[in-house]
Amino acid sequence: MPGNGWRIMWIVALYDCPMLTPEERHDYNAFRKLLLREGFTRHQLSVYVRHCPTFSHAEALVSRLRGDIPDSAEVTFFFLTDKQFGMTKVFTGSNYGKNKPVMPEQFELF
Repeated sequence: MPGNGWRIMWIVALYDCPMLTPEERHDYNAFRKLLLREGFTRHQLSVYVRHCPTFSHAEALVSRLRGDIPDSAEVTFFFLTDKQFGMTKVFTGSNYGKNKPVMPEQFELF
């Protein structure tokens, strides 16, 4: 059966992890790197998203990640269907991104 927009899932991970001590900073970075290794993409600071083919796949992934949440952190996982995620609207202010480096239009290989 081909997948459709109501069966395909997105996981949105939001987390708040204090970084007051070197250990807490280490835990924050370790969890962030784990999300990246697990295929999440950074959407905003401490907001990561990942596509999953089914809800059961998404649930299994979150179950695996649950054991690696830092002790001082709070993490929320939202499960959204592909249709719901597709209705997301992103708005930015007029100054957003002005401090980001300009990407070149072409790369130089040698």
